[in-house]
Amino acid sequence: MNKVTLVIIGIIVLCFGGLVTWSIISSRVDPTDFDAYDSASVIAPSASNGNIGDHVRGKTDSPVIFVEYADFQCPGCATANPSIDVIFEEYSDRVAFVFRHFPINGHQNARAAASSAIAAGLQDHFFEMVDILYSNQAVWTYSSGAERTDVFISFFKQIYPDGDVDQFKSDMGSSEVAKKISFDYDLGVKKDKVTGTPAFFVNGKYIDMSGASAAAEFQNTIRERLDAQLAKFNLPTGPAVVDEEE
Repeated sequence: MNKVTLVIIGIIVLCFGGLVTWSIISSRVDPTDFDAYDSASVIAPSASNGNIGDHVRGKTDSPVIFVEYADFQCPGCATANPSIDVIFEEYSDRVAFVFRHFPINGHQNARAAASSAIAAGLQDHFFEMVDILYSNQAVWTYSSGAERTDVFISFFKQIYPDGDVDQFKSDMGSSEVAKKISFDYDLGVKKDKVTGTPAFFVNGKYIDMSGASAAAEFQNTIRERLDAQLAKFNLPTGPAVVDEEE
């Protein structure tokens, strides 16, 4: 083999090695510019989140935004969920309630559960799926892949008997749904410095729940933060009065 051939082979090897290195680095780099997003606002659908925007209920155009980062396999999130539903009923006419996904590493079924909630949401039943996932957390937490899929399908059928099960299954495994989960998680880490769940924010300000040892304390802490923000916008404060009379 002459010298020219050796040089050519060397150049090819270097170029190939460079391409492989570039490919590896590129696959690890998140191209999303999170500085372009305001995590204290409702995030709209975009290519970065799989064209699946924030899950929102309540007064969606409210200037007061309550954000929850949660993991469906997190026991604390399951415990907090009924209280969040109470607060929602009291303030839904004045506050936008946003749910974002933050599956913790080590919770082996958390992402799959998030996928099932988003898939249900694509058929307009996201928050119903949230409730059934949390209230039956023990049923699926340690399930295998096939078992948990069957469980999630059974949940979907319960909350939406007329739903498209085939579409639900397809959406659970779609790249768009996976991208939505990763987007929410990265947004939480990079913008709101979330390190665990559940994590709550009102208009971008973190709510410290460390002193709330009971449901009543937990709910009152959130009410105080919501009322403070509502007052800034000259909106009515305090829980809505519900007339239970028929």
